[in-house]
Amino acid sequence: GDGAAADGVFTAASKKFRSDKRVWLAWLSSLMRRGQHETAKELLQRTVDTLPKADHVEVLSKYAQLEFRYGLAERGRTVFDGMLSSFPKRVDVWSVYIDMELREKDDAVIRRLFERVVSLKLSSKKIKFFFGRYLAYARSINDADLAQHVKEAARAWVEKATATETS
Repeated sequence: GDGAAADGVFTAASKKFRSDKRVWLAWLSSLMRRGQHETAKELLQRTVDTLPKADHVEVLSKYAQLEFRYGLAERGRTVFDGMLSSFPKRVDVWSVYIDMELREKDDAVIRRLFERVVSLKLSSKKIKFFFGRYLAYARSINDADLAQHVKEAARAWVEKATATETS
């Protein structure tokens, strides 16, 4: 079928353009769209083994997004959580993870994720970004109590940061 032909093309391309992450990502995407999740998982390992370390976070993030879209959200979460345990201050990864969870529309999971990110020791610019997203989320679901909680948490963060600077 078309899948076998596509895999043949990707195999050839991955040999010729071994260090081009776009080839590997396109192949992963093709497998996930066709429901070949186990094959994609095996390919992910080969991809990480082949590509330079600098590309790993981007590739893992894209794979996690593919899991959310075409596989199981739970497997996507596992990949994101693994990345964030290694790179807890990667705002780009947190942001994409939050985007994926917002699509899932599970309020409890979304709140836990926001609570995790706003409890990190991040720069004021980065933390402000996440408090802003959290507040926008609270407003989008018309949850006045949550919006109040986010505002109070942000205020507490500012007070703590200010106290740390002056001491």
